[in-house]
Amino acid sequence: MSLEVFSGTSIPRELTTAAMEYLWAKWKTLYATGDLTLQRLTEESNYPLRDRLVFLMTAGDDFVYTYVGAEIQRAIGRDRAGSLLSTSGNPMRGEYARVYRKVADDLIPACLRYTLPTTQNGKIWQRLILPVPIADTAVCLVVYSELIDHHKEVYDQLFRTAPDAMVVACPIANDVGHTKDGWVIMMNDRARDMLGFTRSIGNLRLSEIPQFAGVDVWGRLYGPNVSSGLIPVPSANFDIELMRFPHVFGLKLRPRLPQRISDNVALVPSLA
Repeated sequence: MSLEVFSGTSIPRELTTAAMEYLWAKWKTLYATGDLTLQRLTEESNYPLRDRLVFLMTAGDDFVYTYVGAEIQRAIGRDRAGSLLSTSGNPMRGEYARVYRKVADDLIPACLRYTLPTTQNGKIWQRLILPVPIADTAVCLVVYSELIDHHKEVYDQLFRTAPDAMVVACPIANDVGHTKDGWVIMMNDRARDMLGFTRSIGNLRLSEIPQFAGVDVWGRLYGPNVSSGLIPVPSANFDIELMRFPHVFGLKLRPRLPQRISDNVALVPSLA
């Protein structure tokens, strides 16, 4: 089975979000007090639960979707309400069914973690399955799903500790659309060292960084003939390599190599 399944009285805490913790604690409280109903469990709260919920009713050996939240619809590409799990076309439907059946039979919640076999991005989903008895033979499964995306924290760490000095900015354009400056949105540790910059980047423009005060090259970024070479910065000991992206632009600060003596000083003729 490609699912990681946790069943019983606890759920894994290392990836659990506040919304999932809330729903789990609410189910335990309602179950213990005998007040567990579908309405009580899923009524509005401060967390965006409804968009991430799916309801499934037991239907013999199968399960039928009775509600699919908007966020789940976007993730799977359609609304499966009214259809059977066995006809969903999901390659993992058999594995889901075995877990759902155990939850429905034992009335014990379960938590799943899994990656989809069709994905190439390595994203992990986690799913909380809560049983709600409806009648003597019917059980509704309340399934809360959310995506665990580690990409941002990995990218942030790699950017922050990269050996190259880099600054990322969002363009500030004039009335005719020419980029004249940029809001700084990212600056890694190496760039801070080179620029001697220690304060927050909040509300910071490139033109407010002393080394960039006299630099006016940002307008070249989105023109038809973008310069591909290094741009000298007269007031600093580095050059700038511009990196253009669809919505932001990057500056890679290249330390300027000292010029060779032969480039600046006439050679003294040797004495015979």
